[in-house]
Amino acid sequence: MTFCALRGTGGKPFIPEQRRFEMRPCKMLLFAAALLAVLAAPCSAGALYAIQGDVLYKVDSSTGEWQSLSDTWSGTELMAPLGGRLYAIQGDNLYRVDPASGSWETISSSWTGTTALAAGGGSLYAYQGTTLYEIDPVDGSWEIVPGSYDGLQFLAWAGNALMVIQNDALYRTDPSTGDFTALPSSYAGTTAATGTQSDFYVVQGDVMYRVDPWNGDYTSLGGGYSGTSEIASTGGYVFCVWEGSLWITNPADGSYSSMGSGWDGTTAFCAL
Repeated sequence: MTFCALRGTGGKPFIPEQRRFEMRPCKMLLFAAALLAVLAAPCSAGALYAIQGDVLYKVDSSTGEWQSLSDTWSGTELMAPLGGRLYAIQGDNLYRVDPASGSWETISSSWTGTTALAAGGGSLYAYQGTTLYEIDPVDGSWEIVPGSYDGLQFLAWAGNALMVIQNDALYRTDPSTGDFTALPSSYAGTTAATGTQSDFYVVQGDVMYRVDPWNGDYTSLGGGYSGTSEIASTGGYVFCVWEGSLWITNPADGSYSSMGSGWDGTTAFCAL
C-alpha cells in the first residue's frame, strides 16, 4: 500500500417471489392494509430523499407522502446524508443541500467520473477512477484514502466502518489508515447496498440480505428484489425502489409492502 496525504479543494489529479402492482399516477398511493402488518414493529423515523428526473423529493418514511423540494437535479446518481445535510454529486460538482428547503451550495469540483459516494464518521467518501477520497463536508477539501481500490463497486457506512464491495468481495475498512478486514462470502451480482449503525444491507440477485458489518455473518430477508438499485434504511426499516414503486421491508421478519407507485426513473435515494 502507498500512504498519501494529498489535500485540495478542486483540480485534483484524476487517478484514475415477484411483486406486481400498477404504477403511477401518484406517489401518495398507500396500500394501507399490507403496510400495517409491516409497521407492527417499532415505528420508522427520519425522512427519505429521492431524485427522480430533475426533481429532489422528500418522502415521509411512515406514509410514503412526498413533497418536491427543488429541481435542476437531472443526471444526479450519487447522494448521501451527513450531519443533517444532504450531499450530492452532479457532473463535476459536489453540492451541500438543505433537506428542509432543497436549497444548495457548491462546495468543491473535479468530481466528474465519480461512481460511488458514502458518508459516515464525519466525512464523505467518493470513489473516482481507481482512487478513494475522504472529503471534508465543510469545505469540500479532500485527501486520498490509503490502499488499492481498483474495481470498487459499492460504498456504505455501517458499524462505524466503511464497507467496501470491491471485485465482488466485502471489506470492512478503516479509512483513516486504509487497514481492512476481508469478510466472508461472495458479493457477485450485488445491485444495491446501504448501512446503519448496526447493520449492512445488500440486494444480491433477487434477494435482500442483512449483513453483520463486524464479522460478515448474513441473513436472507427473502426474494423479490431483482434489479433493485436504490436502497436506504431508517428507523429500523429498509426502503427500496423496485419496478417504479417504493417498498418498505421489516428486517425482523422479511415482510414488505408497497408505499406507492410513481417512482420510475429514480436515480438517487437516501435516508436522513
